[in-house]
Amino acid sequence: MKFKQQLMLLGIVLSANAMGGSIDYLSQQDAEYLAHPAMVGKIGVSGAYYNPAGTVWLEDGTYIQVNNQTHLKEYSMEHGDYKFKSDKPSPVVPSLQIVKKKGDTAFFFHAGAIAGGGSVAYSGGIATFPQIITSNPMFEVIGAKYVGGSTIHGKSYYVAFQGGIARKFSETWSGAVGIRLIDAERKFKGEGNFEYNNLGGKLGSGKAKFDIDSERTAFGVAGIFGLNYHPNDRFNLGMRYETETVLDFDNKEHNLKKGFVNSTGSNLIGNAFYNTIIKDPSIKQWMSEGSGKRNLPAMAAIGASYRATDKLTLLASGNYYFIKEASDDLGNFDHYDNGYEVAVGLDYQLNEKWTLMTGYQYTDTGANEKTYTDTDYVLDANMYSAGVKYKYSSQLELMATYSYVDYINDKNIKNIRYSKHVDAFGLGLIYKF
Repeated sequence: MKFKQQLMLLGIVLSANAMGGSIDYLSQQDAEYLAHPAMVGKIGVSGAYYNPAGTVWLEDGTYIQVNNQTHLKEYSMEHGDYKFKSDKPSPVVPSLQIVKKKGDTAFFFHAGAIAGGGSVAYSGGIATFPQIITSNPMFEVIGAKYVGGSTIHGKSYYVAFQGGIARKFSETWSGAVGIRLIDAERKFKGEGNFEYNNLGGKLGSGKAKFDIDSERTAFGVAGIFGLNYHPNDRFNLGMRYETETVLDFDNKEHNLKKGFVNSTGSNLIGNAFYNTIIKDPSIKQWMSEGSGKRNLPAMAAIGASYRATDKLTLLASGNYYFIKEASDDLGNFDHYDNGYEVAVGLDYQLNEKWTLMTGYQYTDTGANEKTYTDTDYVLDANMYSAGVKYKYSSQLELMATYSYVDYINDKNIKNIRYSKHVDAFGLGLIYKF
């Protein structure tokens, strides 16, 4: 339990799905991904996540890969004259891969933050606060306005442990089967302050306070299946399929209605604020009534690597997310299309010690103006990556990597504009016993 809690603490990554992936998924599961996201067709220790069936083509031995990523990011949302910004970094984002290969069999293990996001802090509130004033005619009558608030804190991280077995079943083909356990937690906490004026002496002027402290938790299990085709030392084709993960979230929220009624001193006005704001999708999912399924969709991945020369290896891969088929009790996925990613990359071996890496990825999350909310906006993105790997000895390899994620800014149907960008740095160590 102590190890799990420590990993959850370290596993706080980005909010609202950062880096690669779709919906809640995070594709960046190790440092090498930040050098070239086209990982599915590679044979290596990273295959414990990206290409499990390919792990059986490693040399015999036990491999451990330890990774850390550091994310410097800036998220913002704008509505009219209001702009809300979060620039909270994620300095420690760890992951671990282990592969034990002997003969025609390999065992693989991976631990990391598989989905969700992590920690953000929007100073002054979120764009939903000023926007809701226009959504209830009563607020115009009483002259209600948003006057600021404390920092809104959000966390969303899904810690995963997965493992399985890979085995050759011919001279060119191998397969893998595995299981993944996911412990998911999402949190939303903060305040927002409103003011309203006197109404003909019948209602006193006063203040209304948005005060929320919500936690959503779930546990899920998924199956992992892989195939790998390895006809020769130059070409490799990897495939992976992950089943839909049932995540039935239990919500705990106590403060919101009481906070509005107590701050206004009026059931009429307090309930008007409460009943209006809980209809907004940004808030609705965080209420106690928002308990229910928000499953991780099934996904399929395919990738290839080709050693064009003794020094140059070309990479390509793609991921596809079956969002429209995923179960979601609150309708969060109703307007989504299925998402996908396409990536290319290359490795260039300068000499026996040094290898240069670079790559590019385009992500179409399946989201659109009907799906974006202040607490759940996943933007399409272009990702540019580079890195270097150093072979210290026959047993030890080190790598340093970097990615710039250029998100495509967009706005929702309420005219709230969302934008973000991320600089991600990775460090990795691979040791063979």
